Amino acid sequence: MAENLRFLRAARVNTIMDALQDVREMPPELVWSNRINDVPALDGEIMARFVGRLQIADLIADDQAAVVYQAGKFSLESTAVPNLKHGTNMTQAMLNQLQSLRGQIPQDMGLFENYEQRTIDGLLTGVRWRKEALFTAMLMDGFSYNRLGIVMSNVTWGMPSDLKVTPSITWDNPTTATPVSDILTVVLVGKTRYGITFNRVSMTTTDFRYMIATTEFQNKAKAFLPPQLSFTNLALAALDQQRALAEATLGMTIELNDGRYWTRDANGVTTSAPFQAVGKVILTDSNNDNNDAVMDFANGIVTESIVADLVDTAMIGGLGGPQYGPVAYATVANPNLNPPGIVYWGVVRGFPRKHLLQASACLTVGTYSDSISVGEPF
Repeated sequence: MAENLRFLRAARVNTIMDALQDVREMPPELVWSNRINDVPALDGEIMARFVGRLQIADLIADDQAAVVYQAGKFSLESTAVPNLKHGTNMTQAMLNQLQSLRGQIPQDMGLFENYEQRTIDGLLTGVRWRKEALFTAMLMDGFSYNRLGIVMSNVTWGMPSDLKVTPSITWDNPTTATPVSDILTVVLVGKTRYGITFNRVSMTTTDFRYMIATTEFQNKAKAFLPPQLSFTNLALAALDQQRALAEATLGMTIELNDGRYWTRDANGVTTSAPFQAVGKVILTDSNNDNNDAVMDFANGIVTESIVADLVDTAMIGGLGGPQYGPVAYATVANPNLNPPGIVYWGVVRGFPRKHLLQASACLTVGTYSDSISVGEPF
């Protein structure tokens, strides 16, 4: 490897990625990434999911035989593991800076390392965003994707149909909508049919404001209205006050999820999109957070770490053998250096899995539009 490229060796670049992953907490907008763990997985892994119901024990007298029941069955499903990957170019100015590093000038080293860390941090953030979008799609039980030759249409994770509800009256109808009943009806189904207690409801602020503006909510919230609030000034109250009233009314934790990510289309147009769509309300049980038996992220070995030593002319230094993601590395943009360039990459090979199908419920409460502009601010 050329001396002036040793600063880009893959093992070093990946160490920076690992440090950023380990020492920094997840950004606050990545709600579900803090609650769903990465679990090692293999491509085409066959995983067994138990299908059946736990059963209450019988009362058996001494010296009498107990009854043996069929325990259930195992449902086999195959999970193909895709790549979550993107890259960014190193500018010509930084390439020129690399050349100066051959002299080991301390101030230049600091400049380059700061640049490199910001670059890799941006790649890691993009990978985290994609994972968060997939987690949210899993909890809502619906995902479609059509980009760069990858087409997924109406992907589902097997949520029971009675936990996937569309109320007959959308929440933007203040006099006739029944958001409290809509939520508590699903809570009852979860508890009585599936033995799961939904104690947390996640929605956007737009949906929340529609909910608290309804006549039904205000009638049921009267008993919990603090002295400093009235329904005439509720809309003007602080969001925390509004949420406290709603939590008391529902008997559940309310989480307002307004996180967004940026994406660029084939024409180079950059737009933003919410992780949790307006009009979608998610119900979960907080006791299932970080429980791998309920849901996880199937984290596979990154293929680039397997073949790195075979393509060393393209990758700048090997990764040291098979590794689980996220992995970062650098490559020469063009082997002929025409034009010259370096590309940093960040990649994870994996996909979210839902082992307990009733672990979440989703209400589609309206088709009204998001009030936030999707374009870049100027």
